[in-house]
Amino acid sequence: MTEDKIINRIQKMLALANDLAATEGERDNALRMAYNLMAKHNLDLARVEAFGKKVEEARIRFQNTGWSWMWAKQTRMIVADLFFCKYYYGGSINGTQCRHNYVGRESNAMTAAVMADFVVDSILKEGRKIYKQNTAPGTRAFAIGAMHRLSERVEAIKAAQSASMEQESSGTALVLASHFESEKAANELFISEEMGISLEVKRGGNRTIKDAGAYYKGREYGDKINLSEQLSEKKGSKQLT
Repeated sequence: MTEDKIINRIQKMLALANDLAATEGERDNALRMAYNLMAKHNLDLARVEAFGKKVEEARIRFQNTGWSWMWAKQTRMIVADLFFCKYYYGGSINGTQCRHNYVGRESNAMTAAVMADFVVDSILKEGRKIYKQNTAPGTRAFAIGAMHRLSERVEAIKAAQSASMEQESSGTALVLASHFESEKAANELFISEEMGISLEVKRGGNRTIKDAGAYYKGREYGDKINLSEQLSEKKGSKQLT
């Protein structure tokens, strides 16, 4: 299957995941289908490379712009990891927008960006529907709760995929796990050597959630993770274009 066909199929799955009229089960299923397709695609790549053959698929940085709130950045990081990519942010557009970067094989990076946009927009749309404004305290608490639960669901998806592959073949799950690690290393090498960018770790602030009700409504909508670190461009490093 060509990269364009893969991305087109995933876009259709994500359209369902972003449909507020869909049930939570339908959203879960769409997310799992998207991941399973990319996991299979990457497993095929890993098997080819295991025999010493080179896969001719460019490694790129795919860049777009979007909300710069910390919960949105963390959500994008979760999605990027799911699709074998490295995420970082940098280059503020204004007070609420910045540049988001996904580094990985072309099909992975483009899919991660599309997926992240759908997920972030879906969370914001649902929170705004309840709390009326993008920046309302309730919307922020809702979004953080959704982001936290999102990570938990993503980890469950990865674990389920690994278990399924383990049943298929004793070595298949190990191949995919090794592929995750090799892609991570290759992405980091591409950023430092090909792009000439140095990344630094920034620790997120521990702002208190004042609206517990909104937070738990968000958890019901999304998946869980509690990230305390984010990546951004180090001051003085090569600037993005």
